[in-house]
Amino acid sequence: MPLRRAKQACTHCHRRRIRCDVLQQRPCSNCVSQDVPCEVGVSQRGKYPRKKTLRTQPAQPQPILPEIATPTATSVNTISHNRSDTNATASPTLTPTPSTSHAQQRITEPTVFLGESSPLTSVMDPRQPPKLHYPLPDRLAPTSTRDEAVRLHQVQRAAQLESDGSLSFPPQATTDSLLQAYFRWFHPCFPIVDRAAVYGARCRGALSPLLLQAMLFIGVSLCDDETFAKTEFPVRYRAKFAFYSRARAIYEADAESSPTVKLQALFMLSFWRGGPSEERDVRFWLGVAISLAQKRGMHMMSKFSHPTREKKLWKRIWWALYLRDQQSAAALGLPPRIRDEDGDVSMLEPEDIVEDEVVDDPLFGRQTQQDVLYPVEMAKLARLLRTIVSTQYLHHQKPDLATRNALNQQLCVWESELPFELRLDAVSSDSLFLTGLLHLTYQNLYILLYRPVFLDPTAHDDGQIALDAATKSSRIMEDLLSHHLVQHGPPHLITHAFSTLCIHTIHHRRSSGTTRTLAEHRARLCLLSLEELQKSWDLENWVLHLFFKGLDDGTAQSLRLSTPGGGGEGGNGAGGGVSPDDGSGSSSALVGGTGSGRQLGYGPGSGNGYGSVIDIGQADDWYGWIPGDDEADALNLQNLEFLYRFL
Repeated sequence: MPLRRAKQACTHCHRRRIRCDVLQQRPCSNCVSQDVPCEVGVSQRGKYPRKKTLRTQPAQPQPILPEIATPTATSVNTISHNRSDTNATASPTLTPTPSTSHAQQRITEPTVFLGESSPLTSVMDPRQPPKLHYPLPDRLAPTSTRDEAVRLHQVQRAAQLESDGSLSFPPQATTDSLLQAYFRWFHPCFPIVDRAAVYGARCRGALSPLLLQAMLFIGVSLCDDETFAKTEFPVRYRAKFAFYSRARAIYEADAESSPTVKLQALFMLSFWRGGPSEERDVRFWLGVAISLAQKRGMHMMSKFSHPTREKKLWKRIWWALYLRDQQSAAALGLPPRIRDEDGDVSMLEPEDIVEDEVVDDPLFGRQTQQDVLYPVEMAKLARLLRTIVSTQYLHHQKPDLATRNALNQQLCVWESELPFELRLDAVSSDSLFLTGLLHLTYQNLYILLYRPVFLDPTAHDDGQIALDAATKSSRIMEDLLSHHLVQHGPPHLITHAFSTLCIHTIHHRRSSGTTRTLAEHRARLCLLSLEELQKSWDLENWVLHLFFKGLDDGTAQSLRLSTPGGGGEGGNGAGGGVSPDDGSGSSSALVGGTGSGRQLGYGPGSGNGYGSVIDIGQADDWYGWIPGDDEADALNLQNLEFLYRFL
């Protein structure tokens, strides 16, 4: 016999959504068992006027930003507040219906994530799965406001973006070449966009202006010199700043409603390298992106069931944020914003990287097997990096031999399980870029693990591991330099090159004879790599000021450091230099011709054939901490430890 619904329930049972027998006995059996007062509320059924007319009224018109014409065919004609959350993919945003369970809702809905500690979870039905994603009411959407003043403000912001040029784009040929550079060099390392979705949205003219400006910022940073020379921009740094400023203005105007697009753009903006005193640096943009991702519940994805394509995209974005967060935190000696214990996102798998659709367009490129495997292995190394830092460098942790040996074993296991396509012994000229970046990251973990031991002159055996890792890193960098690939590397390559430079410099100071000469050569390779990386990421040469200031006179002489005005070997800029007006983006160029500061020569007289000069500028150009003159008399290992934190 089917159960009949109770005609009335007490307030306690009504609030808990359980069956009540208050009509048979009072207090009801539930209130007796729970020892709570049993009160019957007064029904309001039929006691208020019905507003049936509301159902037939037309929907409130949404505020629409005015159409803004852009100068090229690749520009976006409007700012759409109704795009889907995956870069305007084929499927529109799904509106939840009463029959749609929480676990089946799309992650593209406007929702907010509230974890188990939220008081709201205590009043939910305990018989149902825990609900952590809560849909936002339509009236709270930025496009649903009924306030005329707010709608007017939105229109004014759109007009301001147009007048500032934030919605303008370069000619189509330039846009194509920069997008091609994005998908050639950046996308294999950080596959945070859906290639097919971006391709489709661009063909329809519906690509988000925020996302496009951010992608052009990355593209102009990583494109080669020949490609950049064909653009209308005279200076690379100014082009990068233009695209960065436009994307930043669109984001701050809140002209993009898609959380996924915001996450993708914020991640790209985190690659902006301003001066050491700039507030909106890598950590700032990463912090904003991570906060938005956690607000959407991205760190707890295993608790929800989402469409496969969207789940794969979100998983790739999360692990890209995790990787960048761990790398920047370790390099700066600051705490990461993502902690392993706060989330339950499973490790990346090749299935998460494989693209669902193949784009047949040379501009957007095609995915290779290396592209599939590289992000997975980098995510594993990011986890190992987090473990190394948390066990070896936290103030309350005292490194011990057993922990170090266990981490060494984990690194060995990672290398033994590495897919064939990413092994150094199977590398070819076509696969060198990703393989080289991966193994540089791997060797840097050894340097990070054994650097404290290496700095102790009495610990020869374990300290040799850090030196061997630095030697392998310099060999990889030499291969990348010979194929002109260093310039296209991501910013964490700066950390690896500088870390390797510090190890070789210390070894150079301790050695003599042939060993000393080899250490000098390897240090030069690191400096040359930093010179190449400056083209893309505006290397903060003030760190090298501090580095050279920390060297003793003997080491400076061996590394061809000339005195101010003395010329030195290669002292007048053999090979030509880059001045600030050429786009270095800093007050004094890292790579320079003549200069009043000391220089590290690569000219004909230095015997290495590189034909360039490292200019370390003047003391007036330094930022931040500057060692005193007495500290430069000897190689100060503590200074090198301090310098490491800045890259």
